[in-house]
Formats: sequence, C-alpha cells, structure tokens
Amino acid sequence: MIKKLSYHQSVNYSQADPMKVLAQKEGLSTTTHMPFGFQELTGTRGESAYVFQMGEQWGALVQEGLGTKSLVAQTVYGSSGRSFFHAIAQDSVACIINDLVSVGATPVVLNAYWSSSSYDWLASEELARDFITGWRAACDQAQVVWGGGETQSLPGIVEKNTLEIAGSAFGIIQSAQNLVQASKLRSGDTIVLVESSGIHANGVSLVRQLAEKLPDGYATKLKNGQTLGEAILTPTHIYARLVAALQTAKIDLHYLSNITGHGWRKIMRAERDFTYTITTIPPVPEIFIFTQEKSVNSTEEMYSTFNMGAGYAIFVSQDEASHVVDIARKCNLQAWVAGTISSGSKQLIIKPLDLTFAGSSLGVR
Repeated sequence: MIKKLSYHQSVNYSQADPMKVLAQKEGLSTTTHMPFGFQELTGTRGESAYVFQMGEQWGALVQEGLGTKSLVAQTVYGSSGRSFFHAIAQDSVACIINDLVSVGATPVVLNAYWSSSSYDWLASEELARDFITGWRAACDQAQVVWGGGETQSLPGIVEKNTLEIAGSAFGIIQSAQNLVQASKLRSGDTIVLVESSGIHANGVSLVRQLAEKLPDGYATKLKNGQTLGEAILTPTHIYARLVAALQTAKIDLHYLSNITGHGWRKIMRAERDFTYTITTIPPVPEIFIFTQEKSVNSTEEMYSTFNMGAGYAIFVSQDEASHVVDIARKCNLQAWVAGTISSGSKQLIIKPLDLTFAGSSLGVR
C-alpha cells in the first residue's frame, strides 16, 4: 500500500510564490529604462507574457522551462531503449508558446536554452537527433522561427545525467482587437475549456514520486493499455493555431489562460474580482485517475495541481461560445462550453464536484 503522496512535498508553491511577487514588484521599478518611447502595458506583470507597446503595435516576451519531465524520458530510455525526446521537445516549445499566445501575440522568434552536466547527451546521435528534429517540428506547429539559443555544459551545477530544458519567445500583437487583457472580462462571460493531451508538463514531480514506489515503475500498465511512462510522455498540445484561428474569425477574446501550475485555479488567473462557476467538466484522462488512486490524493488536491483534461481556458461573450467550440473542432481539439463568470468575490466553483477554490489560494498569477 502506497502512503499518500503530496505534490507540495517536492514543489512548494507557498515558498516560491512570495518571491515571485517580490520579483514582479522589483521589476516594475525598472520600467524607466524602456527606450524609444515604448511603454509597459499596465497589468502585464503576472500575466502569461510580458507586454509592451511599440507605437501602434505591442511586443510580447516570455521565458519558460520544461521542469522535470525530461527526467521521465531519460529514465524510460535507460530502461527500455525507447526515445521520447521528440515529444519532450514539443513539450518544451508548447510551454513557451502557449504562454505567449495567451496575450494574443503572434509568435515571431523562439530561442532555446539547454544545459546539462556534460555534452554527453549530444554525443548520442539518436537522442540528440530525436530531440532537435522534434524541436524543429514543434516550431513548425507553432509557426514560429527558431532563432537559436544556448547549449551549456554545467558540471557541478546541473546534476549528472540530467538535461535542463527551457527557452524564450517574442511575439507581436498587431492590433488592439487582438490584444488579450483581463480588463476585457465582463460579468456574464462564458468559459470555454479546451482539451489537454494529458499531464502536459505540470505535476510531473508528484507522478515521478509515485513511479518510484511502483514495482514496475514507468512500465506499469494503465487500464487503457498505455504504460505509465507513455501516458506521462504524451506531448503537450500547442494552442497557437487555435488562437490564430479564433483571431482570424474575429472572435473577441476577453481572456485566455494556459492551465499549468496551480491546476484549475489558473482559471481565475485574471487580476479581477469575479466568481468563476464551472458547470461542465471535460472527461478526465486515465493518467489522472491512476495518479489519484495510487497517490491517495483528494479530488480537490488533484484539481488544484493538474489540468485534469482541460489544458486551456477561453473567455468570450455568451453569444460567441459555441463558435469557439466549432473552431476548436476544426483545429482537431475538443472544447466544451464549461461555465460562466459573474460579479462577486474572487473564487472558482466547480459545481459537478462540489469544489470551491478561494481567490487567495492562487498566490501568484
């Protein structure tokens, strides 16, 4: 019998969030250095990407890291010889691009950052080629230029036989119509949830703890026939084409939220006092059902940590919600008209599960 496992045993947001808020405040004091008459967009700090006005257009910049998912790929490769580094590359690009497009930006350039304890991983032609071609393919999906980046050997800093993967991206918002800001949200707006492909890249530390305690580790079979390793390493959806399709269709996007760390609490990421009420929840992928059962976590804990089948939240007026679902379907993504927002204290209510998350439970946006 496995004792209860907690995500916060390995990743304690209560420690990190106050420092992130302090960093945002300190960064705000540097805006006097903005050149060429550019101006920071009010309210941009804490959003998915940093936005600044450049004349009649806006620039958006984001930097993100994959986290520990690459450790799963390395372990699976070591035990089975099967490479998932093509998928890991997509995960990495997805975590960057999905944040960038959440402010309405069209991706322009993406740069990579890869570091390890040595360059040994590059010496493995299979792994290096799988990863690098996967990165290119993910950039093609996101329709972004891969501009370059940094590859470092950091012995003594990065643990042996591990690979740290991160990157940054710059995008352009060409018009005020495409600019996505929390100020556009209105009481009565509809929440559309878009499917995830599985765990994406958040909450992996908990599942890694779980795998270490299972007799067959990542080779453990799930009820759907996948191994645990295969389920974890399913590549993250890239939502750039969906956002672009919504913009082309002239959908008035009131807000977008990439559901990553902090799970469904990210639905109330906007710095506005609204009550977010969910009435329809997407089907829960098998990886989460298995994880909850084996880690002995409550439903509340699962929805506060994982995406639970919803990778992206789109906020629009009620009369455009069904159109968003149709456009998502044309992008080969399933979506659901899932709920509404209303005036009131900041909270997330998931009615079918009888769960309520207070706004204060989301320490950082």
